[in-house]
Amino acid sequence: MKTNNVIKIIISVCIIAAIVYIAIFGIKIGDNVIIKGIKHVNTGLDISGGVTIVYQANETEGTTISVDDLKKAETVIRKRLEAKNIFDYIVRTDENTKQISVDVPYKSDDLSRDPLEVVEGLDKTAQVTFRDNDGNILLSGEDIKDAKYSDEATDNTGLSSPHVILEFNDNGSKKFAEATEKLVGQTMPIYLDDDLLTTPVVNSKIESNTAIITMGQGSYSDKKIQAQEYAMLISSGALPFSLNVISKEYIGPYIGQKALDVSLKAGIVALILVCVIMIVIYRLPGIVSSLTLITYVAIVLLIISNTGISITLPGIAGLILSIGMAVDANVIIFERLREELMQKSGAKKSFDKGFKNAMTAIIDGNVTTFIIAILLYIFGIGTIKGFGIVLALGVVISVITAVLITKYILKQFMPLANKHKFLFAVKTKKEEVK
Repeated sequence: MKTNNVIKIIISVCIIAAIVYIAIFGIKIGDNVIIKGIKHVNTGLDISGGVTIVYQANETEGTTISVDDLKKAETVIRKRLEAKNIFDYIVRTDENTKQISVDVPYKSDDLSRDPLEVVEGLDKTAQVTFRDNDGNILLSGEDIKDAKYSDEATDNTGLSSPHVILEFNDNGSKKFAEATEKLVGQTMPIYLDDDLLTTPVVNSKIESNTAIITMGQGSYSDKKIQAQEYAMLISSGALPFSLNVISKEYIGPYIGQKALDVSLKAGIVALILVCVIMIVIYRLPGIVSSLTLITYVAIVLLIISNTGISITLPGIAGLILSIGMAVDANVIIFERLREELMQKSGAKKSFDKGFKNAMTAIIDGNVTTFIIAILLYIFGIGTIKGFGIVLALGVVISVITAVLITKYILKQFMPLANKHKFLFAVKTKKEEVK
């Protein structure tokens, strides 16, 4: 084997070791956490416990809150929770008392913030209105199709500026054009509920289907947080009534912590057993597979830690299941490679044909699993969504690691296949005689 191949293998192993280290410990400079490690993983309601918030729907004089109103409010709250990357939640409505209770993950021993911050914004009606200077409503939330956060420059300075981009539906676009035509040279105040957001001056008639809401005074980070919250509130829709918090209480994790310990031990044992079996059966490719699997787990944990996704017990099950999918991809690759080597093809030719023949089966199997995971995320609720998103993430990363990392490292070892086929689990003449 050439020195160049050895160097590439050593560099690859060092990179893998670095990824594993970062996944476990993260990267911290001073008091600032640059990349979060495994200890920053958010755990779900079934593991760490959480907090229950009970909201009371307010009926204004002369109005009655219907069952449909409660269902709409429940849907809006669910969208807002998922916009915060909280998937392990429980939302319940009581039609008799007109109350809505929300259970979300929260560590009861976390004194760094108030538990109400976890559900901040859920109780805002978030009704957006464009008004004239007399207070007349020209456009409302019903005319808005979507709202997105952006930090691109909004003027000629080219400086980043946090803001919200509103996209109008067809009816909203028409109303917006009519409103701007009437208000040329005047201001058109934009409100969120009863709070004034901004008072842009209309310079000319605007026939675009989009508008922007700029933030007021404050630091860049404050305006960014504010703009992101506004985008989340507006895009999730407006609550049909206002809500008041009437109670909050902590939920104990019960058997969640014990179940977590058992699940983690099972996952570690499973990973070790898989690596041992792969090495015994496939020898050198099995070692490569073990490195790939370790890298795969580290990358998934890094993504979960840094995206704020709450990991639940079903989510851990999805992660362990996706390890099996990653192994399956490696098994297909190694079997195809061994078949080609048994045909006494050259190492390079066997390597190329082996990977080419394996790709169809790998893609078919993983695409099917990915579709199922996405359906679980779309139609599932609570922990089922958590299972679906972790499984989908695992499938994508497993394919990437199997195709790229396994292929790259194994390619460096292929020169050994010409003289030492037993390292690739290909029987030699002596082994065949026995």
